[in-house]
Amino acid sequence: MKSPKSVQLEGSAELSTGHQTATSAPDSLADEVQMPSAPHIDVQGASKTYPNGTVALQPVNLQILKGEFVSLLGPSGCGKSTLLRIIAGLSSSTQGSVHIPAGDRRAFVFQDATLLPWRTVESNAHLVCELEGVDKTERHTRVAEALEMVGLAGFEKVYPRNLSGGMKMRLSLARALALRPQLFLMDEPFSAVDEITREALQDELLRIWGTEGFTSVFVTHNLYEAIYLSQRVVVMSARPGRIEKIFDIPFDFPRSPALRSAPEFTALSAEIGEFLRKGANS
Repeated sequence: MKSPKSVQLEGSAELSTGHQTATSAPDSLADEVQMPSAPHIDVQGASKTYPNGTVALQPVNLQILKGEFVSLLGPSGCGKSTLLRIIAGLSSSTQGSVHIPAGDRRAFVFQDATLLPWRTVESNAHLVCELEGVDKTERHTRVAEALEMVGLAGFEKVYPRNLSGGMKMRLSLARALALRPQLFLMDEPFSAVDEITREALQDELLRIWGTEGFTSVFVTHNLYEAIYLSQRVVVMSARPGRIEKIFDIPFDFPRSPALRSAPEFTALSAEIGEFLRKGANS
């Protein structure tokens, strides 16, 4: 796998294990991320001000490459979810724009699994494809593949009330994966599950990302989750939100669960954690 800085990639990156220098945001309101190739997601000066005058997001510039995994990290109210929803097309920016190649499918995974209780696992997994008008035969093929990917093959006729929290979130992932998206956008999808399940879902997500090669933007409050999953971590400030610093994550893929206890992981976690604490106190 290749580095996002040499960009011959469709999926993940081959990153050195040495510690890399974080990229500071410039002093201007718009935060620049210089990339060496045409980005898959190109956010240009996007901002959000609500009708009551609340500024949720200051102008932000952010470029994300095709196949890259990027996490948005910061305190509550820093505009992470607002930025993600603007990228997803679920919310409009007050100023600026988001450029994504025409025809590229965007799948969005919410914090809650949002399953329909009267539908089985299989029927829930069909929902997004149904709404998108995917042919029934093609839909069945996609859903079967997606359920296999997330480990729910054999549970097709089970109802949500009989699923654990982790299984519900796997189903939510499968429903989005069945769309076969080029962009996979996730808003704190693992926040409601226990830590052991959360780590298992992180590993599952990385495996699927490595296989499918989609571009991923992941919102989280969890510092360790952001580092473990990502090639870059975008740290955002408290409201009004803006990008404060971009950290390159220097660990190879595929990532082993043992990475979470490695000294290098601990050191980088401490560095980013200290930056977050300074930002919160400033």
